[in-house]
Amino acid sequence: MELDPSLQFAYLQDQQMSPAGRMAGASLSGSELFLKLLLVTIFLPEGLSFFIGDFRLSLARVLILGASITAISRLSQNVGARAVVWVPSDILAVAAGAWMILAATAIDGFTGLKGAGIEAITFTGAYLTFRYLLGPIDSSVRLARFSCKLMIVIVGIALLDPLNDSLFTYEFIKGVTGYVKQGYEDALLQRAETFFRDGAIRAMGPLEHSILFGAVCVWFGVLAFTTFKARAFGCLVAGIAFVGVYYSQAKGPMLGYIIGFGLAIFYAATPRFKARWKLVGLLVTAVLLTVFIVSSSPVATLVRLSGVSPESAWARQAIWDTGIPVVLGSPIFGIGLNGDWNWQANGALVSSSVDAFWLATAMTYGIPGSALVLATIVGSCWLGSIDKSYYLTPEEGRLAVALGITMTTLGFLGFIVHYWGICWILMAVFAGMRANLAESAILRERAARAAESQDAVGFYGVV
Repeated sequence: MELDPSLQFAYLQDQQMSPAGRMAGASLSGSELFLKLLLVTIFLPEGLSFFIGDFRLSLARVLILGASITAISRLSQNVGARAVVWVPSDILAVAAGAWMILAATAIDGFTGLKGAGIEAITFTGAYLTFRYLLGPIDSSVRLARFSCKLMIVIVGIALLDPLNDSLFTYEFIKGVTGYVKQGYEDALLQRAETFFRDGAIRAMGPLEHSILFGAVCVWFGVLAFTTFKARAFGCLVAGIAFVGVYYSQAKGPMLGYIIGFGLAIFYAATPRFKARWKLVGLLVTAVLLTVFIVSSSPVATLVRLSGVSPESAWARQAIWDTGIPVVLGSPIFGIGLNGDWNWQANGALVSSSVDAFWLATAMTYGIPGSALVLATIVGSCWLGSIDKSYYLTPEEGRLAVALGITMTTLGFLGFIVHYWGICWILMAVFAGMRANLAESAILRERAARAAESQDAVGFYGVV
């Protein structure tokens, strides 16, 4: 006896799958309200951070620390109720945080432990929070919708930068709190490309850099465009995201916008093509292999093919040429958070900034550290495509795809731009949400099968 998928889903909505599910449903509004509050705090300006002893903390970090403890408690309750599905990223996220602490401590002692400890707690804690504190049916979709609305506000604030020809948010917070970042002051005085391009100031808003602002616009633009049934809302957010990317004047995020929305449109245009992502993977692999075999400067070639300026392309190549020997010189633990590297040896480099997230992470925490962070992102999708599952709502299924596209985009851009702060947290948030959706699909299927068995026993018992 098999229930119609719509009846299965109606049953699941009523029963909430398990005792743990009913408990989660009872605290649905509280959990979602907290996660929305946490998302707001993630976007608070750096100038609102504070010190506790030697630690500079933000409200988001404090909330993530407390929420991760609650998430672990929720996980233990689910394990006791046998209402948990292990996703590879569950182990990898914890392993990534542990390795970061181990590597930094091995290189810099207690100083490394303090610095890496905060970063590790932020990454692993954010993953656990959005992995285990999300509620039942459509909770992740409601949170994604709130995030997209929040991004609209962030873009509006960021546009005040070019409109006022100044870093409006930074100057406002400086006037209120007295917080001054000397690097900002020097770059503004020199009208450096960090904040200016073609004579115009770049939009940044409450984020720490225009690249981070542009990346966030891309990620939430893709989420909205792919996820929501109301196409007008999705297209509106996508359009506002483009405005944000444009005024950030960041070439990397603009490339990410093209890639992300290209994949989203390809997904929408091929609803019955089950091997679509295998085809994309094969094409990308073929292009990469060809470039690395044919070109003596593969990074510069790839960046040039992406439409980025020759200057930026050769700067990225110089970073990789100089950084790779540093990684190979200390492949296990890296050179630490404040490790000095001989960037002056390459005449094309003008600073020690490493504009490549995966390379920078390998330099700081060793190859295992960088690999574990990447594996966490990949591992959250390891249980396969779930967008056609009968046991997820249509918007949950599309959100699963949107998160996959978003993480693919951020993974690709990580080779040519650097992430920190807000983007570092959001990487873990996306992975946690994707893993939560995979678990939900499996648990709901189990509940439906159990319901079928109970109904069949009851039916034949009556007969």
